[in-house]
Amino acid sequence: MLFGYHWADSYHGLSFDISAPVMGVQYNTVQGWNLTLDTYFRKEQEENEKYWELFSSMNYGLADDRYRMTGGFRKKFNNNSRPYFTIEGGIEAKQINDTEPIRPIVNSVATLFFDKNYLKLYDRTFVEASYSEELFNGFRLYTSASFERRNPLFNDAEIIEDEEAFTSNNPLEPRNFSSAPFQEHNIAKLSVTGRINFDQKYYNYPDGKYNVSNSDYPTLYASYEKGFASTIEEYNFDHVTLTAIQDLDLQNKGNFSYMLKGGAFFNAEEMAFVDYKHFNGNLTHVKLSDQIYQFNLLPYYSASTNEEYGELHVEHNFQGWILGKIPFINKLNFNMVAGVNALWTTGNKPYSEYSVGMSNIGFGKFRFLRIDYVRAYQGTWQDDGVMFGISIGL
Repeated sequence: MLFGYHWADSYHGLSFDISAPVMGVQYNTVQGWNLTLDTYFRKEQEENEKYWELFSSMNYGLADDRYRMTGGFRKKFNNNSRPYFTIEGGIEAKQINDTEPIRPIVNSVATLFFDKNYLKLYDRTFVEASYSEELFNGFRLYTSASFERRNPLFNDAEIIEDEEAFTSNNPLEPRNFSSAPFQEHNIAKLSVTGRINFDQKYYNYPDGKYNVSNSDYPTLYASYEKGFASTIEEYNFDHVTLTAIQDLDLQNKGNFSYMLKGGAFFNAEEMAFVDYKHFNGNLTHVKLSDQIYQFNLLPYYSASTNEEYGELHVEHNFQGWILGKIPFINKLNFNMVAGVNALWTTGNKPYSEYSVGMSNIGFGKFRFLRIDYVRAYQGTWQDDGVMFGISIGL
């Protein structure tokens, strides 16, 4: 009842999970205290290489007295081209930035103890189908189609009435608590993405095809997204993106990683704010992931755009190449890390961040801490701060 439940019958390939209720307790200024409970059932077939699964997520908010639920079905057809088909739907309170950079647990702490309500939500009723498959060696196609009904949400009046530091649930007007970032509407969306792994090698075994990517080349993603059939005609849009990601092993000099992404919108002058390109900002000085494509000091929705944009994220983990050569410090087994984040959006000055820090902090096998010092610039110096990283799955 408190810490979740896992059941498995390996002989018949069955498994069932219920998430831990204590880990699903959250707090925000729209729903107040709310509880999320996830369930999951899988049936594996033919030596675990094919499967189908059912999943659901249930949420209840005390302040808005609203029960929401999403669920779906997913099937993997084979272990060669690895086709996946998923259909899901339901009702959810979803972050305006659909990459969800604000972890609910971090927002809960910030709201309860520091009067900072970073989480901005809207109500989405949706049905979505997606399919992905490797069409030929090195090229994988991802497709999805959805229909959504969107409604703006507002902060609960009793929660925010005594706290002047709270902002509205509309990132465009943080001090106007009765304003909404978009009008209620329906919209259909279609998305197609191609992923290319250059010079990919593979092994064929009786139980499937196993790919080996070549780190000498970046992985490329090309995407097209279209919003159409909206009940508000101006909310229809077209969006194209191109992304390059690469991780390089420099042997005794450490690991070098980068992500370069650019995109543009068309026919989108008055599109809904939900569909803007939102960047993964951070105002909490806490990072719960080692993913490099997150900014450290950028306010969450300050650079959101419906025009052309580009972003660059670079990080080098020196591992023991620098600190390992310093007497006494080398005994700590810490790793030096340096990084650069940059952002270009139409009509704004370029934004950039520079960081240096240490990772692998801890003792024995418990080395999940990281500390970085960051400076941000946009034309001139903007801000600086210390970031605390935790490399665990929260």
